[in-house]
Amino acid sequence: MDSVTLYCTAALLAGGIYWFVCVLGPAERKGKRALDLSGGSISAENVKDNYNQYWSFFRKPKEIETAEKVPDFVDTFYNLVTDIYEWGWGQSFHFSPSIPGKSDKDATRIHEEMAVDLIKVKPGQKILDAGCGVGGPMRAIAAHSKAHVTGITINDYQVKRAKLHNKKAGLDHLCDVVCGNFLQMPFDDNSFDGAYSIEATCHAPKLEEVYAEIYRVMKPGSLYVSYEWVTTD
Repeated sequence: MDSVTLYCTAALLAGGIYWFVCVLGPAERKGKRALDLSGGSISAENVKDNYNQYWSFFRKPKEIETAEKVPDFVDTFYNLVTDIYEWGWGQSFHFSPSIPGKSDKDATRIHEEMAVDLIKVKPGQKILDAGCGVGGPMRAIAAHSKAHVTGITINDYQVKRAKLHNKKAGLDHLCDVVCGNFLQMPFDDNSFDGAYSIEATCHAPKLEEVYAEIYRVMKPGSLYVSYEWVTTD
């Protein structure tokens, strides 16, 4: 790419971001511009340092291919984007198929409920949300199935946000969230009656590692469902 094309592309991106953040306004947090958000877990004076830390991983891409480096990479990413994701995307950080006659919000909820229907859990049983974010799917699934859902996320700020949302929704008796690495989960073997992950296992350096850990904490014969982006030849 030549320099003129690069500058033009950068200018278009900058203009688009400015329009989206400063002018267009939020999709989910009504009456609030992105610039008015609290900044999440990062104080204003530390945003630049966190941004530089995040991009430093790309200067040494081989380092983030190891399980030891991935938690820092993912944690830094979500420190930077969690508030803006909630602001513009809502509490479910994933895509879902559109359904004729249904709103995007309803289509997302139905997509999430399908996951728990597939794993066939019963009210009162325990299921795992591996990579739960701020818990949008967890709350939809708990309300739909009446199962107890435990979510795990690497990011402590997301734990706080998820617990706040759980309480506001009146679902904290069915939903719990822990901070941890889904490659090394703090749960005993055979703990859960089912498990799911929704666009989360992409953060694992090797899918076999996260799937093996999920398998470890599931009871024999229980089911696991994953929604994930894939590419084809």
